[in-house]
Amino acid sequence: MAATASFPVVNMEKLETEEKATAMEIIRDACENWGFFELLNHGISHELMDEVERLTKAHYANFREAKFQEFAARTLEAGDKGADVKDVDWESTFFVRHLPASNLADLPDVDDHYRQVMKQFASEIQKLSEKLLDLLCENLGLEPGYLKSAFAGSNGPTFGTKVSAYPPCPRPDLVDGLRAHTDAGGIILLFQDDQVSGLQLLKDGEWVDVPPMRHAIVVNIGDQLEVITNGRYKSVMHRVLTRPDGNRMSIASFYNPGADAVIFPAPALVGAAGAEEERAGQATYPRFVFEDYMNLYVRHKFEAKEPRFEAMKSAIATA
Repeated sequence: MAATASFPVVNMEKLETEEKATAMEIIRDACENWGFFELLNHGISHELMDEVERLTKAHYANFREAKFQEFAARTLEAGDKGADVKDVDWESTFFVRHLPASNLADLPDVDDHYRQVMKQFASEIQKLSEKLLDLLCENLGLEPGYLKSAFAGSNGPTFGTKVSAYPPCPRPDLVDGLRAHTDAGGIILLFQDDQVSGLQLLKDGEWVDVPPMRHAIVVNIGDQLEVITNGRYKSVMHRVLTRPDGNRMSIASFYNPGADAVIFPAPALVGAAGAEEERAGQATYPRFVFEDYMNLYVRHKFEAKEPRFEAMKSAIATA
């Protein structure tokens, strides 16, 4: 496994100082060569993050742990009998939709206080996501607001949160917490456990730990940003390992394009001829509707991304 000493970490306070250029260079290198980076001093209060963590861990213990233990017993029994259980994930999850319409009020077993805290946290994450998109525009030489506009579609972005627990697994050799995949969407902001590790990314053929850091937000690039940047930024394979000890918390928020958003390489990043060059076939990536990509992704999530991009090109060619 590769060392993590050089894992990209951005202190966002430095973006307001004479050290901004250095911080922006870390972001550029991270987006182009890692697909991941971590943010410190991102503006979300530590008190709010601590309360989100406390409530999330309590919710798992009170409402989800017993059901997960039933799944765990079935999975381990099947594995012990020789069955291949590599096609399951050792995780307990629920999903919260925020945009275009929230489902917070409809979630069972979530009390009013947890709802309110989650709503406040999602609002902060949304603001941070949009701030990051503007920083990426600046890094890429795109006009301010380009990426947010590219995600908008007719009804604004799709924004939601996957709340996960990765409980202890007595047989880490048998099953992964979450199988290797790239993320389909735009930009992903993760609040992860700072005591229990397990998240890894694939870099230069080696699995690299994403180091747990107190009150940090992990950022990773989704497939749509790879397309829009014409491959300058990269979405990368990542996975969650199981561990024999520790219950890892993961709260991943996905700021994605709207369902009907048309995704294509930014003309300014294709070449001097811009859109004309794209029509001539010089863009590396296809033009497609985000919902169409998602319909393909759900069937091929745990496979390489390149065939998905090729399939979208083929779909256009045969349309």
